Amino acid sequence: MEELQNTTPKPAKKEYDKNDRWRLLQTIVILLASSMLLSIAAYCFIAPNHFTVGGIAGVAILINIATNGVAPQSILTFCMNAPLVVVSFFFVKKRFAVLSAVHIGLQSFWLFVLENVFPYARVQFATGGEKIFAAIAAGLIVGTAVVMAFKIGGSTGGADIIATIIQRKFAATSIAWVLFAVNCIPICASLFVFQADTPAQTLLPIMMSIFELYIESKTNDALTNGFQSAIEFRIITDKPDEMARALMATLDRGVTHLPATGMYTKEPHAMLLCVVGKRQVATLKRVMKEIDPESFAVMANVSQVLGLGFYQEEQ
Repeated sequence: MEELQNTTPKPAKKEYDKNDRWRLLQTIVILLASSMLLSIAAYCFIAPNHFTVGGIAGVAILINIATNGVAPQSILTFCMNAPLVVVSFFFVKKRFAVLSAVHIGLQSFWLFVLENVFPYARVQFATGGEKIFAAIAAGLIVGTAVVMAFKIGGSTGGADIIATIIQRKFAATSIAWVLFAVNCIPICASLFVFQADTPAQTLLPIMMSIFELYIESKTNDALTNGFQSAIEFRIITDKPDEMARALMATLDRGVTHLPATGMYTKEPHAMLLCVVGKRQVATLKRVMKEIDPESFAVMANVSQVLGLGFYQEEQ
C-alpha cells in the first residue's frame, strides 16, 4: 500500500500555474494594444479629419470638436463610460465588466498621453478625396482593436456595454439592432457640429463615418472568421463509395455519408458531406463530373471550421 501511494501521480499544479500566468500576460498585452489602437484612431485619424464614429467614442469626439478642444477626449471618454461600467457590474458577467473597465481606463490614459505628449501626432488629410484614407485607416485600426478586446472576453466600452446590458435585460432584443441605433446617434448629430458651405460638404462627415463603420465591420469579420472559412458541399449521388474514395484521395479531406431519399421519386440516394478549402472547389467539381455526372451538389460558405485537417482551437 505504501508503495502504491508513493507512485500515485500528483496534479500538475505548476503546469496549471504556468498556463494561468501566460493567459494573464496575454490578456494584459491585448488590453494595452487594443486600447492604444483605439486611442490612435480617435485622436490621430478621426477627430482631425472632421468625422466621427458610433457610440460613446463618437460623442466624445463631437464634444471635443464642438468645444474647440476645451473638453479633452481623454476626460470625456472616461466620464461617459464610467457610469456604464458601474451598471454593467450588476447586469453582466464580472469578468466582462472588469475587462471593459480596464480597457476604458487605458483608452483614457493613451488619449491623455497623445493630447499632452504628442499633440502633433494628428494626421490631417486634404479637404478633397484624400480624406477617405482617414476613414479607411480608422476602420482598419478600430476593427482590429475591437476583435482583440472581444478575444479576451471584454469590450471597448460605450455601445458594446449598452448593447450587452439591453440584451441581458431583454433577451429577445437583437444586439445588432441595438448597436446600429446607438452608433447612429453621434453620426446623425455630426450634422450640427461640422458646418459646411455646401450640402455635399455637409454630408461628407456622415458618408465618411458610414464608410469607416463598413471597413470596421469587414475588418472584424475577416479577423474573426475570414482566415478560418471554408466551403461545405452536400453531394447527392448514386455512387457514394466511388465518389468518397476519389474525394478523399484527391482532396485529402474527410467525407461523411448520410442516407437521403428523393421526395418526388421516393428513390433512395446517398448524400456526402464534405468541407473543403476555397482553393479546392474547382478540383471537387471536376471529381464530381468524372465520377458521377448526374450527381447533384449544394455548396455553402462556412464562416469557421475547427478540428482535424483545418484549424485547431486554442486551448
